[in-house]
Amino acid sequence: METDEPFGEVFEDYRVIWVAEQLQDGKWTARYCWHPGTSMESGKALQRDVLNGKSKRLLGLFPTEADTIAAIKEAILLEAKWVGSR
Repeated sequence: METDEPFGEVFEDYRVIWVAEQLQDGKWTARYCWHPGTSMESGKALQRDVLNGKSKRLLGLFPTEADTIAAIKEAILLEAKWVGSR
């Protein structure tokens, strides 16, 4: 499905997508994927990464969805420091 909108949303200098879910015990977890850049090309690269199974499970369980999203953003910033530009 082709659209004019880039895939994912912009966070800092990255394109990001995530799926957060609430478990039966009420805690939250998520899977996420990110790609450097904010351009349309970065969105396409992110989409390829997602379709190729490169998303990651967020480590830990969180009390709220907002805490989960904050942890995703923190994880992305940490990973970006270690990975540099892919």
